[in-house]
Amino acid sequence: MHARLNIEYPLVVTRIFSNALAPIVAGNLEVRLVQDEAEIIATQKLRYRIFCGELGATLSPAVQAQERDFDEFDDVCDHVLVIDHERTGEEAVVGTYRLLRSAAMKTLGRFYTESEYDISALKGRTGELMELGRSCVDINYRNRSVMTLLWRGIGAYINAFDIKLMFGCASFTGADPSVHKAALAYLYHKHRLPDDLMVHALPKLHVPMDTMALSDIDEREIIRSIPPLIKGYLRLGGLVGDGAVIDYSCNTTDVAIVVQSDLMGDKYTDRYRGEE
Repeated sequence: MHARLNIEYPLVVTRIFSNALAPIVAGNLEVRLVQDEAEIIATQKLRYRIFCGELGATLSPAVQAQERDFDEFDDVCDHVLVIDHERTGEEAVVGTYRLLRSAAMKTLGRFYTESEYDISALKGRTGELMELGRSCVDINYRNRSVMTLLWRGIGAYINAFDIKLMFGCASFTGADPSVHKAALAYLYHKHRLPDDLMVHALPKLHVPMDTMALSDIDEREIIRSIPPLIKGYLRLGGLVGDGAVIDYSCNTTDVAIVVQSDLMGDKYTDRYRGEE
């Protein structure tokens, strides 16, 4: 049995919560799937504090009024959370990731990524797909141990559902792509998806990434400037799609990233799937 958080909210939504992921404990930290509506609200409040409070996102009036980041995808996703048992109430939730499998996606008929990218090349493949999104970690917990624990949970989930391919949008902070032109060009030249997996930014949103030649880029310096989340995907063998997208409401420059589970390097497979 996992430990329940002592959070009291009036609950108005009835849904089925997955028990596919056994809790993983490391000291005072635990990673597992959300198991009740109160825990979903706690993850949404964490997302709001980070996306709106730290990163300057301007979300819907309903989100602003309730000070929690929510949308229709939350109702069909599984939510991974990291809990610090030395904290109490909603403050105990210090990290989260939102996972949407293709089987669950059918309820809505689309993935969140499809608001920015044409992913038909992915949806046409056999096997279970998984979209990752809404990743965030409390500012006091952005360290290697917490991220490793979070990814151990995701690795266990990949095993449980035999996920063949995972994907999602990852972000650079700020809605001015010129600030990130060297990093975007580096990703385009060095980490681009092959044609059979290529996803494309929607035509009206497409921002070219190949605005610099690779020879004009200081690769070592650029790698240091890439956000940790994107860098983590690259270490797992992640590759990027065609075109960036500016998300003005979230104040981000987004890229689409795809990771094939069976092509992850052995080092990271062992590390993140929690094999002993």
